[in-house]
Amino acid sequence: MLTVRLVLMGVFLVSVLTKLRTRRAFGDFTTAVRRLGGLPTGLGTPAAVVVVAVEAGTVVMLAAPGLDGDGRPGLLLAGGLLLGFAAVLVTALRRGTTVACRCFGGSDEPVNRRHVARNAVLVACAMAGAAMTSAAGGTPVAPPAAALCLLGASVAVGAVVLLDDLLHLLR
Repeated sequence: MLTVRLVLMGVFLVSVLTKLRTRRAFGDFTTAVRRLGGLPTGLGTPAAVVVVAVEAGTVVMLAAPGLDGDGRPGLLLAGGLLLGFAAVLVTALRRGTTVACRCFGGSDEPVNRRHVARNAVLVACAMAGAAMTSAAGGTPVAPPAAALCLLGASVAVGAVVLLDDLLHLLR
């Protein structure tokens, strides 16, 4: 459960930081949001701000599991947000949109089915984590186990964030 929370927290944290690292990065993301969502020009920036704010809030909710200690609300929010992203991507693909996703900053790779699949896998992880937290409650994790969770999560976050680059390298 901790590993799942750490993976999702890392993915959303990298997502937020890469979108906000420069004005240009945020501008590119704003354009991608507008085009992927089929939004009018004036709604691109507000929609992009909302996306980044909700992603940042998701990081906080995953990092601070709340009074119950199990982190279930953060996992459910992450899963719902990722499901929404997947739906936007599917709709954009059906419209024939070829804009870069900009989910993690500067990738110029046009949105495609692998981006939808990536989000679907992350949704499944979030929902599995939420289901496991219900069963286990707020069970504490020993420091050595937490270190292993962090290591595993770091590798998974790297694979998710660098998916396009890894697939390009393997081709």
